[in-house]
Amino acid sequence: MPETNNGGRTSSGRVQNPLRDPRDRRLNRIAGPSSLVLFGVTGDLARKKLMPAVYDLANRGLLPPSFALVGFARREWDDDDFAAQVKQSVMAYCRTPFDERVWEQLSEGIRFVQGEFDDDDAFERLGKTLYELDEHRGTRGNHAFYLSIPPKAFEQVCRQLSKHGLAQAERDTWRRVVIEKPFGHDLESARQLNDIVESVFPQDAVFRIDHYLGKETVQNILALRFANQLFEPLWNANYVDHVQITMAEDIGTGGRAGYYDGVGAARDVIQNHLLQLLALTAMEEPISFNADHLRAEKEKVLAAVRLPDDLSTHSSRGQYTGGWQGGALVLGYL
Repeated sequence: MPETNNGGRTSSGRVQNPLRDPRDRRLNRIAGPSSLVLFGVTGDLARKKLMPAVYDLANRGLLPPSFALVGFARREWDDDDFAAQVKQSVMAYCRTPFDERVWEQLSEGIRFVQGEFDDDDAFERLGKTLYELDEHRGTRGNHAFYLSIPPKAFEQVCRQLSKHGLAQAERDTWRRVVIEKPFGHDLESARQLNDIVESVFPQDAVFRIDHYLGKETVQNILALRFANQLFEPLWNANYVDHVQITMAEDIGTGGRAGYYDGVGAARDVIQNHLLQLLALTAMEEPISFNADHLRAEKEKVLAAVRLPDDLSTHSSRGQYTGGWQGGALVLGYL
């Protein structure tokens, strides 16, 4: 446990519950004062997942009163316009009952900054907005930047954050960056992007997110494999002939044709979501379930994977065709 004095405070001055062990993950962990800056707030990910998730955290009491949500996009919105967009997304996609009192508290910390990624003035306005939140909202210099943007823009945004002093944390504060997949378009570009990001943010402040791993069914794989006394002794090559992993969607291409043109289905789901499922399915039990030990066991699985010499004889390709899905007419995609 952190070093405490007789007043029950840690060496950094924060109040510490003497009865709580930080290794105990059974109790909810409430975030400290901070803000979340969303780049790409007009995209599907932010609208359907991120903004509703922020509200759900607030609704479950896991966000502090001194929390702020900042949107950055090209739209000519003011703070109220953005708050209205957030509320619309929350009411359509949140997973907990909507509570007007929770929303009123959350909306007090909502801000919007209009601008392009190459606009120096926009990042200056972002800096002023974060300073205002530190002073009046009590975010205390703790800011996370969520890059829900096309991969080609990662480098530019990271360099802009560094150029305008937004990535550098002062004493007793933190700055973090969250990067969505896909991370680069091949191994070389991924390594180059990694070097750029880590030249701006410390390694332990970079979070590369695969949101698929947060799905309840995926989380249950670990419990099924290692906590279930019925399956755990049988989950090996002596009793299991083979495993099939299926990812099925109940939606069409929707408005994602441009995304598929630029990224493609293979990079969108295979090299991240499905390889993660493969690793969780085949890995040995880790020493513990912390990040380093989980990653070590996953790496062993991926290192053992062998591709067939002729991949075309072990795979098949298809495409979306137009038709009816869920009672709605969906378009095809060539």
